[in-house]
Amino acid sequence: MSNPTPPTTPPTTPPTIPTGKSANPQSRPGKIAPDDRPPINAEWLARMREQKPEFLRRLFDVFQAEEPQRLALLVQATLMGDLEQTRFLAHSLKGGAATLGMERLRDACRELEFAARDGNTAAMAQRLVPVTSEMEAVFLAMRTALAPV
Repeated sequence: MSNPTPPTTPPTTPPTIPTGKSANPQSRPGKIAPDDRPPINAEWLARMREQKPEFLRRLFDVFQAEEPQRLALLVQATLMGDLEQTRFLAHSLKGGAATLGMERLRDACRELEFAARDGNTAAMAQRLVPVTSEMEAVFLAMRTALAPV
């Protein structure tokens, strides 16, 4: 099996990104109880703020600059039913989320990655909603964490 390559050109028009606000949680098979974890692991965030505040700022700045494009490509690949690109992009986003203490986003990406790996396009579409919702939550948490006190 060959490794998929990331797209070299961005989509010409941004895809519509679904949000979890209108999604009915009962319609998502396999949905577990609501997750009360914060978007960014509080212990990780506190440790980084204390030990490496400038590095934390750089990490968050890079994530906020680069990940919206990856998310747009992920949405496009998922909605087009592109199994390999969806798997690749979900896997990549999952790794970044795990590195930055974003456990809910990591888990949502993992579920999307598994749906793509299994060739289940219906599940991919369903699992995209939590990924986009978690990205919104993560961006808000980052802005809050970096706000001057």
